[in-house]
Amino acid sequence: MFEIPIDTWLMVWLGAAAFVLVRHWRTGIGSGLVFAYVLSFGAMHVLAPALYLLPWYDSDRAMLTALGLRESTLALLAFAAGTEVARLIVRRQVALRPELLDATPTVDNRVVNLYLVCGLLAYALSPVISRLPSGSALVSAGSMLGVVAIGLKCWNAWAERRWATLWLWLAGTTLLPVLTVVLQGFLGYGFVAMLSVLAFVASFYRPRWQVVAAGMVLLYLGMSVYVTYMRDRTDIRDVVWAGASMDERVAQLQETVATAEWFDLRDRAHLERVDVRLNQDFLIGAAIVYLEGGMTPYARGETLWLALAAVIPRALWPDKPVVAGSGTLVSDYTGIIFVEGTSVGIGQVMEAYVNFGTAGVIVGFVIVGALLSFVDRQAFFRLHAGRADAFLLWFLPGLALLQIGGAFSEATSTAAAAILVAIGLKHLAGRLYPVRAETTGDPDPDAEAVAQTEGSR
Repeated sequence: MFEIPIDTWLMVWLGAAAFVLVRHWRTGIGSGLVFAYVLSFGAMHVLAPALYLLPWYDSDRAMLTALGLRESTLALLAFAAGTEVARLIVRRQVALRPELLDATPTVDNRVVNLYLVCGLLAYALSPVISRLPSGSALVSAGSMLGVVAIGLKCWNAWAERRWATLWLWLAGTTLLPVLTVVLQGFLGYGFVAMLSVLAFVASFYRPRWQVVAAGMVLLYLGMSVYVTYMRDRTDIRDVVWAGASMDERVAQLQETVATAEWFDLRDRAHLERVDVRLNQDFLIGAAIVYLEGGMTPYARGETLWLALAAVIPRALWPDKPVVAGSGTLVSDYTGIIFVEGTSVGIGQVMEAYVNFGTAGVIVGFVIVGALLSFVDRQAFFRLHAGRADAFLLWFLPGLALLQIGGAFSEATSTAAAAILVAIGLKHLAGRLYPVRAETTGDPDPDAEAVAQTEGSR
């Protein structure tokens, strides 16, 4: 049926994903960033291609989807290799601090509350902050503080065996998609935030079989919410973007919920809603054909340079040639013209490809895998040492790297802003809670181990 065997690529992709997740879970060293990345990656690159294995579903997008799936599969294989590189890098750190593997100390709840309040303020004041130089990146980083705070609330509840509190906070994460739909008209932002919290909790929750079982249930519920939202998305956004009152927004959402649809693999309308909006591989395939046909030259690192430039705040570089979002990149490298006002993210796999082809995908995702896995593990060690501020300094920028569907410049600019936010909050927490701050430093594990060794001689 296909010149490229889509079923084979799917099997390879799933095998690579299983390898990463099993290795991640067996060691238990991680804070959920790698887990969340693989799940988000699958939502954008596997769900839609899998639909073409159904005998009753097909479309003219199938061939390009298969081409794109090839690149996304190679990307995940490279990502898996990168995680192994990170494992080797931190191996000595694990050997020096084995006591942290099973430690579950609570973090200062006052600091967690500070993160939660600052996250809510960043979200509430986003219209004002976004107008400032580098304001968009600060809003993105600041809003993610809420995700960190909810995750740490769950961690403290787990450490203290307060099961009702744990499940209450987990239940509260389901409101995140509702919040973004009502306030912004977007479901994706809330889903990513919810997934980040759930992946963080899954990194330490036991027994594992309960995590897997809950994941399967949430997958089906998530698909049902998605197809229902896509059915009414235009109506929802018409109300929200028109500046309607909160009562009108809630009324529209209630109408959508009242007529919610359970996801049905036999319903072609449901399958098309997934295929049209969640099929990043189709865009990658279109870019492959467009570039190989000589319709436009490869970027040759241009967008990657912009990603590096995005790290510098616009306050320091007013004429910085980087704007938020993917701009016209998708149209530039696929030849597809989208309806005016439609925002289409280039995605990390496609951006790597349009720069250096398949070689760029492989090298790029080895780097992404190594970097994210390294950050994930450093956040783990800080959390298991009970240091909230040090954990934030690693975990918050790590969340920025989860922007799989956007441009690399979005991830780097948000990560840079996240570091600044984390440093600022560390100093603020030190002033507000000076006694606790004295014990929340982030000593070098190697130096600490050497000192212990010298002391025992």
